[in-house]
Amino acid sequence: MRVITVGISGASCSGKTTITRVLQQLVKQSIIIYQDDYFRPDQLVPIDPTTQLANWDCPEALDFDRFASTIQYVQQHGCLPAGYHSNEVSNTHDGSTLVTNDQLAQWKHQLVNDDDNTLWLFVDGFMLLSDPKVTDLLDHKVFVTASYDTLKQRRQDRQGYHTLEGYWVDPPGYFDAIVWPEFLRAHQHVPGPHQQHQQQQPSSEEESHSRGLVVVNTDLLDIPQSLDKVVNALWS
Repeated sequence: MRVITVGISGASCSGKTTITRVLQQLVKQSIIIYQDDYFRPDQLVPIDPTTQLANWDCPEALDFDRFASTIQYVQQHGCLPAGYHSNEVSNTHDGSTLVTNDQLAQWKHQLVNDDDNTLWLFVDGFMLLSDPKVTDLLDHKVFVTASYDTLKQRRQDRQGYHTLEGYWVDPPGYFDAIVWPEFLRAHQHVPGPHQQHQQQQPSSEEESHSRGLVVVNTDLLDIPQSLDKVVNALWS
C-alpha cells in the first residue's frame, strides 16, 4: 500500500484541525495522527521561569521521538501501532461539521490518485515544522495561520484541552505570556502574518525552507476557501 503523508501545521486555533478532519472525510482511506497526543506527562511539562506557569507550547513539552516513530510505523505498515490511543479525538472544537455535503462532493470530484491502494496519513500539529525529524517525514506540508488578534480571540473562546492525565484550561494571560511568544520563536523561518507582527521578512535561507509549503491564512479565507486552497494544492 502506498502511504502519502500530509502535515497540517499551524498556530493554536488557526484552523488546522478543521482542515485535517475535512480532508479525512474526502479520501477513501486515511489515518490521523495528532501531535497533541504526544505531550509529555503533566509533571514533565516545563515551567516558565517568569510566570511559573506550565509551558505546554514549547518544543520541550513534546515527545518528538515517539511522535516521529509513530509516523514512521504507519508509513511502513499502513496502520497504527497496536494499543494506540488518541485523546485528541475527544476535542471537538473544530469547524469540520460546518462544511456542507455539496461542498464535500465538489472537492471529492477533484481527487486523483485516491484509490484502494492509497492510504492518506494526515499529521496534525502546532510544531510540525520546528523539528527536522518530523518535517522530513512529510510528503506535503500545509501551514495554517492567522493574525495575533484572531488567534488570541479564538484561543480565549475555547474551553480547554484534554491532556494525557486530565484537562487543561488556560489561566488568565496565558496566550500573551506563553502561547504567542513560543509560536513566534518556533516559526521565525515560516512565512505568514506572524512575521508582520514581528516586523521581519524571511531571509533567503528561510524562504528556501518554505518552498513547497502551502500557507493558508484564515484571517483572509473562510473554511470553504481554505479547503479550496489545500485541495487544489494536493490534487491539482
